[in-house]
Amino acid sequence: MPNRDLPKRVELRFLLNPVRFEPRDDDPTSLGAVVCERTRLEGGPGQQRALGTGQYETIPAKLALVSIGYKSIALNGIERWFDVERNILKHEHGRVDGATSTLGGLYTAGWLKRGPTGIIGTNIGDARDTVATILTDLSDLDSFADARNSADILSELKGRGIQVVEWEGYRRIEEQESARRRSNSQPREKIVRIEEQLEAASLRDSH
Repeated sequence: MPNRDLPKRVELRFLLNPVRFEPRDDDPTSLGAVVCERTRLEGGPGQQRALGTGQYETIPAKLALVSIGYKSIALNGIERWFDVERNILKHEHGRVDGATSTLGGLYTAGWLKRGPTGIIGTNIGDARDTVATILTDLSDLDSFADARNSADILSELKGRGIQVVEWEGYRRIEEQESARRRSNSQPREKIVRIEEQLEAASLRDSH
């Protein structure tokens, strides 16, 4: 059982970039420390980047939790539009530079668009910016010239055989996930397979 009487302390350290793990001197299979490089911010507000200073600090550690999604990488086929220094797609308001004429449209949002910055709320304005660009581009296409409302867009998608999940379908997915909870402390059991999500979304209310 964990000893809840032990003192606990949380330290938030900024401008440190972990660069490598070091093993314990007496046990090379166990973690002994995390080596970090001091960084500095460069650039204007909202456009700042953390740059290495060449100064390092060693932090003793027995456990390290690695964050998922810290660094984006290029998928096959998009390397030419990828900024390898900033690890983002090169874009203008979400439209990937040079890819529109080649692929017919390639857009980005989130960390792949701006890098690992911001919070969940930051994604809202980020996504709106990209969606506005997509709608502007779609307005120039003949196939979408008359798609002025959501009904027209839904008709277009369904005509292509694409199953659309509308708000009520999304709510049914939520209900299914809540019903799958394994304990009262769990908010839901996430449905991860797309086929199951679509099946849940298509179910009709039983009452």
